[in-house]
Amino acid sequence: MRKRLLLIGGGLVALAALVAGGGYIAYKAGLFRATKTEHGQTLGVNEASTPQAASRPRAQPSWPVFRYDAFRTGFNPGAHARPPFSVVWKRGLYRDGYLEAPAVTADGVIVYASYGKSFGSDLFAADALKGRLLWHKHFRHPANFAGSPGIGGGRVYITSHDGNIRVYDLRTGRMAWRMKIAAAESPPIVAGNLVYFGDGPSGGGDGHFRAVDVRTHRVVWAYRAAGNISSGAALTATTAYFSSYGGSVYALDRFTGRLRWRTAVQGPSGGSVPFYSTPALAGGDLILGGNDGSIYALDARTGSQRWRTGGSGYVYSSAAVWHGRAFIGDFGGTFHALSVRTGNELWSKQLGPILGSATVIDGVVYISGLRPATTYGLDARTGREVWRFPDGQFSPIIADQGDLWLVGKAHVYRLAERRARPGPGAGGPLPGLDW
Repeated sequence: MRKRLLLIGGGLVALAALVAGGGYIAYKAGLFRATKTEHGQTLGVNEASTPQAASRPRAQPSWPVFRYDAFRTGFNPGAHARPPFSVVWKRGLYRDGYLEAPAVTADGVIVYASYGKSFGSDLFAADALKGRLLWHKHFRHPANFAGSPGIGGGRVYITSHDGNIRVYDLRTGRMAWRMKIAAAESPPIVAGNLVYFGDGPSGGGDGHFRAVDVRTHRVVWAYRAAGNISSGAALTATTAYFSSYGGSVYALDRFTGRLRWRTAVQGPSGGSVPFYSTPALAGGDLILGGNDGSIYALDARTGSQRWRTGGSGYVYSSAAVWHGRAFIGDFGGTFHALSVRTGNELWSKQLGPILGSATVIDGVVYISGLRPATTYGLDARTGREVWRFPDGQFSPIIADQGDLWLVGKAHVYRLAERRARPGPGAGGPLPGLDW
């Protein structure tokens, strides 16, 4: 009898393990949904779908914010340059530190920030063509910069771990204004008279997403989210989208801060899925990576889940979108090309751990691997490697018409097509630095 009970008990344990394992495999494969959406003032139209996306900015000869545009696509349709490249100039950092976030550029100026706890952090602005330093600001810990600056209206906006958002004149570096709010690394974006960004209090807790009037420097609205916010906002004509470490993705009226919808995402163990990724908008959907190792697509109007695709490690990256494809990497080392419509994998590449976000320039998708510290250029349609560069780690390439800039671990490079001449006054390529 006892032996029979032991056999039955063992069988039940095995069955439970099989069911649990099968459930986890099904979850990773995206075969069932684990999302719950709370609705507020939902719109009657999808502002992120192609026919209604008239508010999306036209191709512009600059890369002024993290992920290029308000839809956070990581794709500049006005940039046309393909490898191989020559290095025109190279700039390093003054002190110990590294470049965790991508640079931004507008009006002939490139702006980038370093992160360093030992000697503090730095904010740099340089002539984008010549590499000549225009101005530089140094800050002691805890004024660390972990997110990209944003450029709008001739000014540079940057958030910091010391709780300040700082605003400088793009060309002179003169401080325009500063506001103490809360520790933040959310990449700011300016639209009209408002700058949008999130925060995350030191030591954890709930963050707020804010819209601040750039003229009066007053908070127009602040929305309390579940968990810290590292995400930036993707914007349509009337809506701001962002994600949080508390396991939710949000859509708010970007003028009032009122909720349109909030989608909470649960992982395989029933806990909330933290989000670091900034959402990208494409084809009426919102695409982002989760720290559970999945890539999600939500309907931009309703917040309902369209699809989920499993990765090989947690996904800090934000997606780049180009011609119906979404490109995103994970910490397990896999770089994915997915169908925006279905989430099906079109191709993938093993590149080593990936924390940064891809960009697409002239049919080539660029991504940086953490180990080894390398930037890769892959044919966006096939995944075939067409170029690589021995620096990168966090951030790939940004581009402005025919010029490109690459942010390495501790250096910034201007690149030019090898067959093309550098711009006026830029000098020739550095000898021995053709890639």
